[in-house]
Amino acid sequence: MQSLKIFQSLWAMELRSPDQPERSHEESFRMVAEAGYDGMCLDPSVEEIGEFRTILPYFDQFGLASMVNAFPYKQEDMLPLFDLAKDANACLVNIISGVMPIEPAAAVPVINRWMQEAADYDFPLLFETHRDSLLNDLYYTLQVMDLVPDMRLCADLSHFVVDREMRAPVTATDQAYIDRILQRSDCMQGRVANREQVQIQIE
Repeated sequence: MQSLKIFQSLWAMELRSPDQPERSHEESFRMVAEAGYDGMCLDPSVEEIGEFRTILPYFDQFGLASMVNAFPYKQEDMLPLFDLAKDANACLVNIISGVMPIEPAAAVPVINRWMQEAADYDFPLLFETHRDSLLNDLYYTLQVMDLVPDMRLCADLSHFVVDREMRAPVTATDQAYIDRILQRSDCMQGRVANREQVQIQIE
């Protein structure tokens, strides 16, 4: 039976305001738990692993599940990021890759390497559709999907809306492309976009 679990991202809890100090990680975890989310998502690069390890006790403290959005910038980055995810008891790892071959065929060995490395761990591996990353472009992503049939996705469709400057109503062609993305996706990012902006305010 399928179920939907909703996670908040730790970076989304940042205030980023010059007029007030940042809240503590502990306060962010408490707020997310009190709001009823299933878990918290961490977004580390290799350089940030040490900092993120100090946060791991908050998952048990506040009864939240863990998910990791990994940001590798070299192919060898993923093993230490997988180790962090294992120590965090992550339910899955989602890659937003800074390794970005220009040709789709050149992405295949990169993706296959990470999928093979992930096979030694107990969590599923996804690849996110995201600007300034491996799956930056809708058409590139569709080609990579054909080349790596076992690759599963995390769909952040907002980036494709901006990348292709999609307008309402969505064309039948674009809808068919998006349907292909969704059929390969096990996770989604909850943004709302327009054709000029990846994330818009909806309050």
